[in-house]
Amino acid sequence: MPRTAARPDTRRRDASVAASRGRVRLILAVVAVVSAAAVAAGAWVLWPRPAARPGAHQYLDATACLLTSPDGIASGTAAAPAWAALESASQSTHVMVSYLPATSTAAVPTLLNSLIERQCGVIVATGADSTVVTRAARANPRQHFLLVGGSGTRAPGNLTLVAPSGVRSGVSQALQAIAARATPVPS
Repeated sequence: MPRTAARPDTRRRDASVAASRGRVRLILAVVAVVSAAAVAAGAWVLWPRPAARPGAHQYLDATACLLTSPDGIASGTAAAPAWAALESASQSTHVMVSYLPATSTAAVPTLLNSLIERQCGVIVATGADSTVVTRAARANPRQHFLLVGGSGTRAPGNLTLVAPSGVRSGVSQALQAIAARATPVPS
């Protein structure tokens, strides 16, 4: 059987069909890439974000410190209501709070000096001798003190005396004053 040469019309048509198939493949590839990118972008946008940790919040560059008796902040102690007030006020003001239990009454002046060196915005003292706290307040006029249950006839201006029944209000006011002067802690 003799072989017949392809007609010129057929060659052009074959070349045209091949070119069309190449364009179709290119278009299908572009559509596939764009579709994949759209799916990836949609997944990224809709991907659930991690929830904020409960209780985590931005603190201010300010601290309120509680000096307690050796009993600490356990339930039923004189310091327990003061600590509860500090924690509550910290939630709304974002002032950091900490406490330090005195090991003995003789250690109170040293511990007060430690809290002063830590630059506590306010030092709340419970169960401490009012004379010792008053002496520390007079020696450190730039440091604010809040003495719960203390009594004194001549308290310096940087020492606030608070009755145990007024500890929540006194602590709240003290932390609000600190927060008004503070700046956020850099993240």
